[in-house]
Amino acid sequence: MKLRFLLAALPFIGIYSGGTLAAGRPLLFGLPFLLVWNLFWMAATAAILAIIYCLDSRDEAARGSERTGDGQ
Repeated sequence: MKLRFLLAALPFIGIYSGGTLAAGRPLLFGLPFLLVWNLFWMAATAAILAIIYCLDSRDEAARGSERTGDGQ
């Protein structure tokens, strides 16, 4: 399995696993655990998507064809 697909699955697993971990947890930074968990995964999702964008080689091919005019 390619690294991009594994990275894309991480936010899904992370966000949906938080509900099972939240039962009986104390407050973190004065906020409920589940809220902190979701805020963390929201920021982590943006970072993971940026990494996937950098790993995507199809974008380089599209930019190369736009420069040469072959993209028609």
